[in-house]
Amino acid sequence: DVSDGEFVTLLGPSGCGKSTFLRALNRMHDLTPGTHSDGTILLDGKDVDSIADTVALRKKVGMIFQQANPFPMSIFDNVAYGMRLASQRVAKAEIPVRVEFALKRAALWDEVKDKLKASGLSLSGGQQQRLCIARAIVHRPSVIVADEPTGNLDETQASRVLDMLESFHAVGVTMVISTHDRVVRQRLAGGLRVRLETGVLAAV
Repeated sequence: DVSDGEFVTLLGPSGCGKSTFLRALNRMHDLTPGTHSDGTILLDGKDVDSIADTVALRKKVGMIFQQANPFPMSIFDNVAYGMRLASQRVAKAEIPVRVEFALKRAALWDEVKDKLKASGLSLSGGQQQRLCIARAIVHRPSVIVADEPTGNLDETQASRVLDMLESFHAVGVTMVISTHDRVVRQRLAGGLRVRLETGVLAAV
């Protein structure tokens, strides 16, 4: 069980099922051909498998991956992409406001505000990760799932990402992250009311 506003960190060696479990929380496995799932995951008392609109589910449960994966488009368009889908019904005038908000929350605005038309792929690794975080939070999810979010970053960039995760938690966002990095674990456990879950997860 994960309570509203809780910060849960999953610990375990590579290959034990952390990523598989996290991807199940917002049905990312639906995108993999030939996969199937058993069991039940409840979100606000509702089985996620019964939610027909997976876009709505993924807006509520934002995902941050270990490997930054910016789209081959501008910095602005990377963050605005999902809001421009017709199904989202986001007013055109609201999009730049929300893009700026997300980039500020991701601690990236000051670095990119004068080059929003530049390609997201032109950013450094740490900046790309923060861009992807901005893309994940622009829909203001109530849950953020992060899979080894500092795994490919140097110590400085990793610290900035952890600062962001802590700031999201501070405003009531439920956090579920995975890590096998002892430094990250100690940082989180020392500064937050964090629940650590250690062990091998059931995964196929």
